[in-house]
Amino acid sequence: MTAMTQQVIDRIMRRIDPTGDIHEDIVSQIRDICEDTESQLCVMLDEDAVPEKLSYIVVAVSVKRYNRIGSEGTSSHSVEGESMSWTEDPFAEYMRDIEAWKNAHSGYGMHVRFI
Repeated sequence: MTAMTQQVIDRIMRRIDPTGDIHEDIVSQIRDICEDTESQLCVMLDEDAVPEKLSYIVVAVSVKRYNRIGSEGTSSHSVEGESMSWTEDPFAEYMRDIEAWKNAHSGYGMHVRFI
């Protein structure tokens, strides 16, 4: 686990339970979710590691995934007047940021001169 990953996990845990009273089983789930989210974002970015500037995406998507435990594979849920719905792609709302980062780091517009 990288140092950034531990910082991201700490941020996720604070969002899930600000009191810090999280059982070790839940911490393990959060680590797994965080690592999976980081891996998926790395594939989307074609990078070996998530850039620190985009770590907020890992935090937000991981929290969404944690909150959805038990409802994976469903798009909506209703119980006694309470209704929840989820987008199929948890990265959907961050695609503009992901694409902007990819465009800024794609290498297009770079010039190489040999002397």
